[in-house]
Amino acid sequence: MKISRFLKKIKLYGCVMSLRNTAEKQLLRLKYIAYKNKARRLRQINIKSASGPKVLIVMNAGGIGNEIEATPLVQAARLLWAKAEITILISPGGLFENWCIPNKTIDSEKYLKGQTFNHTFFAYWEWKNINRWNVECEPGQIHFPRIRLNRLFLKPEREYYIDMLRRLGYNGSVPPLYVSIKQPKIYVPSANFRICLVPGGKKEHRWRHKHWPFYDKLAQLLLQKYHQGHIYIIGTKEDDIPGQLPHDPRVTDLRGRLSLAETGWVLKNANLVIGNDCGPMHISDAVQTSSLIIFGPTCEVKNRPQNNSIPISIDIFCRPCQYNLALLDNCPDSRCMNQLTPEMVMEKIQATKFRL
Repeated sequence: MKISRFLKKIKLYGCVMSLRNTAEKQLLRLKYIAYKNKARRLRQINIKSASGPKVLIVMNAGGIGNEIEATPLVQAARLLWAKAEITILISPGGLFENWCIPNKTIDSEKYLKGQTFNHTFFAYWEWKNINRWNVECEPGQIHFPRIRLNRLFLKPEREYYIDMLRRLGYNGSVPPLYVSIKQPKIYVPSANFRICLVPGGKKEHRWRHKHWPFYDKLAQLLLQKYHQGHIYIIGTKEDDIPGQLPHDPRVTDLRGRLSLAETGWVLKNANLVIGNDCGPMHISDAVQTSSLIIFGPTCEVKNRPQNNSIPISIDIFCRPCQYNLALLDNCPDSRCMNQLTPEMVMEKIQATKFRL
């Protein structure tokens, strides 16, 4: 006998059906309450994600090279927080003009007055003076790269910057370097084969050994080797070249005549760039021009290029002394630079498979 017939026979069918309908109504009510709670939580998440955290990335604390090496950090922050309001603090010169990744680009700390941020990232490992940032703005949680100075643990600088975001949940790879380029307003002679020489470097006494002293002799060798070549000297007015450049119409001195973005355009359109470990060489790396970077006291592991650039240095016991400040400050003769001859640079160019 079916259960329904048995319940009808003993006159309990109606009571059971009533209980069943009541239970179904209560279950529907519970489902509705659960749906409302879930919808409210989703709305709260959407509201939070619509605004996102306010992020400040201080890129100009260490120099042009630090700024360029920090561009992957800006892109990774956008990937981690799609709705974040990202502000970058940079140096003047238009190097990141019209970049679509940050919401705001400023070149002076005065624009930070009264602003509040959830996170502030410093793209410079030695930056310790943070008290003034509490005066300029409310920086929120402050992040610094944790760099081990032991040679065995070094890695490219951009990796240390990305590590700051990895501690907050970013699990992607290192994005590419970025710079803006702009065609110069001044006349730049055209040539079938363009070679840029970059004698730059910081002006502090400590970094005097970054300057290679043989660009005049290298220019002569390059003109002899590449008869169709044209040499462009890149840098600021303060970037001196010991000796005298060749008096040749195939040599154009552009020092102090270009903005950073215009420098990027000249380097982008060059066939080969040769220079010290300095800011414009990071620009050359970002625009992926074939480059030969001369390393002296600085470390080619930490400052390793990302693209079509190759380091050159000589193997002596005391280099790199970048992380031995006593040795760096008191080095008497800069052997790491003085023993690297123009002929050795030319041999490296010939032995390297540059896309020339």
